[in-house]
Amino acid sequence: MVSLFCRKRGKGGSAHSRAGTRIWVFIVMAPVLMLLAGGGVDGCFSRNGQVGYVGTSTCMGCHDGRSATDMRHFVEGPHNRISCETCHGPGYQHVRAGGRGGILIDNPAKLPFAQSANLCSQCHGSYVENYRKTTHATAEGASCHDCHDTHRKGGFRVETSGPPHADMNIAKNLCGQCHASQTEQFLTSGHAQIGVATCISCHDMHQETMFTANPVDNSLCLQCHGSSFLGFNSQANIDFHTGDFHPVDPAGSGASRCITCHMPALAQADQPFAGFDHSMMTIPPALTNELMASGVIPVPPNSCAGIAGCHDSNVPGSGLPFDVNNPVDNSFLQEVYEAIGELP
Repeated sequence: MVSLFCRKRGKGGSAHSRAGTRIWVFIVMAPVLMLLAGGGVDGCFSRNGQVGYVGTSTCMGCHDGRSATDMRHFVEGPHNRISCETCHGPGYQHVRAGGRGGILIDNPAKLPFAQSANLCSQCHGSYVENYRKTTHATAEGASCHDCHDTHRKGGFRVETSGPPHADMNIAKNLCGQCHASQTEQFLTSGHAQIGVATCISCHDMHQETMFTANPVDNSLCLQCHGSSFLGFNSQANIDFHTGDFHPVDPAGSGASRCITCHMPALAQADQPFAGFDHSMMTIPPALTNELMASGVIPVPPNSCAGIAGCHDSNVPGSGLPFDVNNPVDNSFLQEVYEAIGELP
């Protein structure tokens, strides 16, 4: 085929010019001819009987950071056992067009939100099924592609340097993009300071509840803290920590809840939607009095008062009636606060 083109272009010229034309045509046309012939490109014309597939090695030939976006890290990622075209569709037309501007190739990340998880569900069916029930999905707050990058070694949209449950970069630069205030608080916590846990240690974005365990019966915190090393490996130790008037009762009302004291609500009104403190440090009633004296109105709850189910006469369903807006009540609760919370 090359010689046919050369004879036509070189007709009437000298032998030298015809030879030069043959070389020029071969250099320019060789890649196209190889594609048309189905040779020299990994699985060019078909894959499992489907036409138009070129293979991952062909994709990597351009996506090396020089000719196109650098995707070489894909070969070290969690999806390296599947081909690029499993997600992006057959690449023959894309390659034939020189890949200009990402044309003639599918980009799953650009699909409408409602369709964004369809591709992922082909392999991750149960995860996607549960994810669709979360607020991230129902409120169209975050798609699979917003958190995950299938090309990266760690599989996340940000670079990771260790196990996800202990990589602070996930909290700082991934979760923090949408949950800035919670992330800022969490980064002051002991969990973050010594790098033993991150957001996804407690939150599972693929579960309807968005938790890795149930926070209501303390099992979420006891995943780690239910050990002899941390002192909470028995019911008696937990009861001692929470004081005589806060017994652990997971099957009943449960006056003792880790998150109630260590993650109090940030506002008295609309508590489920106002957010909860993520520093994991208890908030003393004395701090409420300090905020009140500085002119903060309404005052935020503390670990004793102002939380639904705890001590505040202004919050329906609360326990013994102490008013978080009353400095005298807070002073009394401060004495109680100082008497509990010690390890056995």
